[in-house]
Order: sequence, then structure tokens, then C-alpha cells
Amino acid sequence: MFVWQALGVGVGLGLGAGITPGPLLGLVLRETLRGGWRAGMCVALAPPVADLFVILLCVLVLTRLPAFFLPTLGVLGGLYVLFLGWETLRDTPPADIQATEEAVGATSSFLKGLLVNLFNPHPYLFWITVAGPLLTESYRQRQWASVAAFLCGFYGCLVGAKVLLAVLVHSGRVYLQGWGYRVALRVTGCGLLVFGAVLLWGGVRSLLPA
Repeated sequence: MFVWQALGVGVGLGLGAGITPGPLLGLVLRETLRGGWRAGMCVALAPPVADLFVILLCVLVLTRLPAFFLPTLGVLGGLYVLFLGWETLRDTPPADIQATEEAVGATSSFLKGLLVNLFNPHPYLFWITVAGPLLTESYRQRQWASVAAFLCGFYGCLVGAKVLLAVLVHSGRVYLQGWGYRVALRVTGCGLLVFGAVLLWGGVRSLLPA
């Protein structure tokens, strides 16, 4: 695969993953509303770090693990995202939104992003079925530039799209005083509950006997 092809594939997949609604995107919105764009950015930076573990697991041991491993991840991830949604719905609007920005720690937001990513079976499936074969072929042909182009394009667009969304949400955050902030929290919380329920049901359905 040529470098420009690898870059194009990485950009396309990264943009798709960056803007597709899901648990991580919902968490970016939640942390941005609660702690400002820096908190949302910390969540957005979690996938490249989490994927180091995901890739290692896929390459070394995932094919040897029992079939219930990925569905179990889905169940755990679904429960965690449901908890985040419930916690978001319980939040109450502060008197001064700007005063709450420092209350949400960067480390806390980053760790939440890591947990959501690690307990989501989709990154594992993505690396097993899509990215893994692509990079393996380039690796076998010693096309290091193609590997680097794919990774830069993929993670640059995945993280960049979510950071951009966090900045956009933050820029409108000052207008969400009172009822507006409450509505934004409720919508985000309900979205997280939906994403959590989808993850949970997907895992439970896969664990049930055919």
C-alpha cells in the first residue's frame, strides 16, 4: 500500500470514528460541559493510549482467549457507561458555570476516557478485522512509511475531531446558564444511557446461548 493510500484510509477511518456517536463521544460532551474544553480534550486523548493495550492484546493473546471475552467487555463497558449517564442526569447546574471548570481534573477525565475505551469491544474488533490486517500487510512488506501514515492519519483525525467538538461545545457553554445547562446535561446523560444500553445488550446477547 502506497503512503498516500495509507494516509487516505487512516484519515477516512479516523474521521468516521471521531464523529460517530458513541460512548466516548458522549463522554467528551459530558466532561466538556462539566469542566471545559480541556477536560473534553483529555478524554479525546485517551484512545491512542488505550489502543496500545488493545493492539498488544489483539496481537499476542486475543485469538487464544475464550469466545466470551469480547461480550464480557461489552457488558462491563455498558454498565460503566450507564453509570456515567446516571451520574450526568444527577448533576445540577451551578450558579456560575465558569467557576466549575477547575473542579473537573484532567487526570480524572483522561482515566474515564481510558476506561470507556478499554471496556468497549469495538476497538478490539476494529483492530482485529480492519486496522490489524492493513498494518500487518504493510509491516510484512517493510513499508514503514505507510504504517506511520496510517497511524498519523487515523489518530490525528480521531482525536482532532473530538477535540474540535470539545472546543465548539465549550465556546457555546457560556450561554448554557440555568435551564440551558440543565437541558444539555439531560441530553448528554440520556445519550450515555442509550450508548451504555446498546453496549450492554450487545454483550448479553452474545453471551446468551443460540
